[in-house]
Amino acid sequence: MSTQPRLSRALAWTALILAVCQAAAVFIPLVQFGGEPNDSGVDLYISPAGYAFGIWAVIYVLSIVVGVMFVRNQATGTRSPRRLAIDLALTFAAAALWLIVSAADVGWIPSILLTVMAVALLDAARIAAGPADDTAPHSLNTTVRITVGIYAAWATAAVFVNWASDLGRTVADPDSLGWQLVILIAAAVVGIVATYLVGGALPAYPIVLVWAFVAIAVNAWSTSTVVVVCCAIAIVAVIGAYVLARGRVVRRAHPLSPATGS
Repeated sequence: MSTQPRLSRALAWTALILAVCQAAAVFIPLVQFGGEPNDSGVDLYISPAGYAFGIWAVIYVLSIVVGVMFVRNQATGTRSPRRLAIDLALTFAAAALWLIVSAADVGWIPSILLTVMAVALLDAARIAAGPADDTAPHSLNTTVRITVGIYAAWATAAVFVNWASDLGRTVADPDSLGWQLVILIAAAVVGIVATYLVGGALPAYPIVLVWAFVAIAVNAWSTSTVVVVCCAIAIVAVIGAYVLARGRVVRRAHPLSPATGS
């Protein structure tokens, strides 16, 4: 059994504390500002239906669970524990701050924070999708992969919608469909590429992406057929990217299978 670098206790506790702060920060907008994050946003053709945001509760709970497991095991279940923990700690801190500044309507800061989160989470997804730490419990790697997959996929969709909301309330016409389709397509392209790169090991990533596109289609069902069609195409493309990615993972795991002729 190979020896893997351990996660420092200080960094493990930092990730856990920030995960708790991220969840607790949900209540600050309600108490301090009398509203919820994005209360000042605009209705767009590409906004997800409201029910989809319930996934945040799953993210907050899983983030705390992962933090607890980091502290208990001093590992992340990956070959790069320090970098993964830093990615997640940065994400949790940015998410807590995002909840506050979004409700306070502080200019473009929420979108910038979501961009930081998305970049950190995509890096975390790359690490989590890599080889597992064979000295750590299998349950740790599995939980990390599920959590990172869900969080990274939702952040991929959320960052584009958040920037679109900012554009719609400042410089762009929220009733104009063209520029919103560009953003929707950009989100789909990023999600499809990420699915192909990491989705084979992180199936939660494409699942949550499909969740997001379905929610956008549901919201646009009575207002824009074009958006619904674009979402349907994106969903099919995400599923296709996952099938290709999963096939690549299986081939790597079984290089001498009968299918290879060996």
